Amino acid sequence: MTSPVAATLERGTIRVNYSTSDFESAVRGLLVQPLLDRGVSPSRVDEIVDSVLRREQAGSTCAGPIALPHARISGIRDIVAGLGVNPNRLYPDGETRVMLAFVSPVETAGDHLRFLSVAAKTFRDAAFLRRVQEAGTRDEVLALFTDAEPASR
Repeated sequence: MTSPVAATLERGTIRVNYSTSDFESAVRGLLVQPLLDRGVSPSRVDEIVDSVLRREQAGSTCAGPIALPHARISGIRDIVAGLGVNPNRLYPDGETRVMLAFVSPVETAGDHLRFLSVAAKTFRDAAFLRRVQEAGTRDEVLALFTDAEPASR
């Protein structure tokens, strides 16, 4: 069975060797295109990304090399996500090597929590995390989520 993370990333952004100037740019670079692809207007996309950044100010989602910035918002039908990976850090002033940024409909709190839980458990698997960082292409990263079920899930 495909994990909810794999199913969402199939329609989202996956950026290997992703490098940005800062946390905000990293989030924007992961969420803007999949939101636009789902027909969200550019002004609404900015509002959605700002919601994720405000949520981050309330409590950091960064833990060592992993960041899971997220928010529940109105006006979308399903979870939208983007994954950025760089074994050398995504941005200069942080430790983040893997970022899974996502938004989910405000009406589906249970789905949001399940997605967050699966993502957090998946990235706690050190071997899986290492394989994600070693992957060279989007397809390799997606295959890891699709084919492998880490023991921690």
